[in-house]
Amino acid sequence: MNAVMIRHLVAKDWSFNRTPLLAAMAAGLIALVMLYMATSRFMFYIGAVLLITVVITIGIYLAFLTVIHEHTKGMLPFVMSLPITVREYTAAKLLSNGLLFLVPWVALSAGTAAVILTRENIPNGLLPYAILLLFHMLTGYVLTLAAALVTGSEGWTIAVAGATNLAFQGFMFWTGNLPDIAAHTDGPVAVWSNSVRWLISAELLAVVVILAITWGWQARRTDFT
Repeated sequence: MNAVMIRHLVAKDWSFNRTPLLAAMAAGLIALVMLYMATSRFMFYIGAVLLITVVITIGIYLAFLTVIHEHTKGMLPFVMSLPITVREYTAAKLLSNGLLFLVPWVALSAGTAAVILTRENIPNGLLPYAILLLFHMLTGYVLTLAAALVTGSEGWTIAVAGATNLAFQGFMFWTGNLPDIAAHTDGPVAVWSNSVRWLISAELLAVVVILAITWGWQARRTDFT
């Protein structure tokens, strides 16, 4: 592989998205402060919604700005003129997007855990459920990125992003009502129940499978069209 070209493409994506990413991180920090300072369920709910919105928005933004806009804004002909294959282009996009998303995702996940564990009026039992939802958002982001890379279509990527966001709402409701999760979310101790462990494992497996399928599909292609 052309490691130099891959490194240049990754650096380009980081350079173009650094400022918006910092702005999103600032919004995520505001959400964490709201969660920490919340004195009512309503304020806690608003902080939680803002945090979820920030994480999901970062994922959609990255998929569109780093992949779809290169197809729709006339940048793809320039990419095609470079000494790079579809496989190398895919490697660069997976690497840059993975890093761009994981940096704020890890930071906001750690911040969420810190808020839950240090704030007295927030039960520690909420932690496993919160981490489960954050992993689900990671899975949704990987699926949206895969759709963008494989199809290069704005319409299909919007459809997948919309479907994953709707699925998140259903997932949040479903998992929140599973007996071995619901029984502990208001408790004083974080309990990593069988459902939490199995679901997080399934989400991680889904991430690996989606990335593998995306890589395999792209490796078979001979051009960017």
